[in-house]
Amino acid sequence: MRIERELTPRNFWIIAANSTAAFVLAYLFIFYINQLSIVLSAGTFDYDVSFDINQVYFHIEPYEWTHDAVKLIYSAGPILIFILGLISIVGYYSLYEEEARIKIFLLWFAIIALNYTFGGLLIGNLFKKGVGHVFNWMYFTDTQKMLVALLGFFGLLSTGFLMAKPIAHTANSYFMKLSPDNFPFFFTAQILVPFILGAGIIVGYFVPLVLFQERYGWISMAVILLLAFGRMNQYETIFFEKEDRHIGLSFFMVILAVVLVIGLRVLLSRTYLIQW
Repeated sequence: MRIERELTPRNFWIIAANSTAAFVLAYLFIFYINQLSIVLSAGTFDYDVSFDINQVYFHIEPYEWTHDAVKLIYSAGPILIFILGLISIVGYYSLYEEEARIKIFLLWFAIIALNYTFGGLLIGNLFKKGVGHVFNWMYFTDTQKMLVALLGFFGLLSTGFLMAKPIAHTANSYFMKLSPDNFPFFFTAQILVPFILGAGIIVGYFVPLVLFQERYGWISMAVILLLAFGRMNQYETIFFEKEDRHIGLSFFMVILAVVLVIGLRVLLSRTYLIQW
């Protein structure tokens, strides 16, 4: 049978390699978009900064911080990432019926971006990190902080349920249908293994200094994927376009991920100073 020919170890690792590369690319893009927003926002207040592979350092005295500066610097990134996450969803649906492998990148970008936003509201608020700084400087009461945390929590739940269908439909890049016969194979290769491998690669990329988001962000992302899995597991067989599908390695995406990880690690191994 055709489905038995598709569910081979070789095809499993091809799918996993493509998705892991997409995961790593999406994560690095989102991380450095946030870093860039911090640097540019600091520039609007003439704060000199320096940056390296994972941190932005502010060369100012404590008394120079203002409410407006904290709110802009620490909220600009999450807001921008949230908007880009929504744009990536729109981009994904524009390729909904296509076989294009870039859909996998757009899918991971959306999941990671929404997790970064809602996970930041929940975890950042609890640990007073990242966007949590904004709520402290706005003098939020415990009740207001709890409401923000609840917004993050329900945002994560909504993301998990809403992303189930897009995740399921990425199967059309490799299969002519998604059924109980190939669903475990597909979800493990396309989502579970890339999530684990991708998380390991990202943590290894930032070693020896693994920051807040990279330490705890995986918890909220695991919740999203678990919810998506539960919803997808209830789907009936999904049939795609009646065109023959080819399970092949996306050399461009895999090579780009490798080059970006190694290149950025080397390039950002030193600290760069920006004086506004």
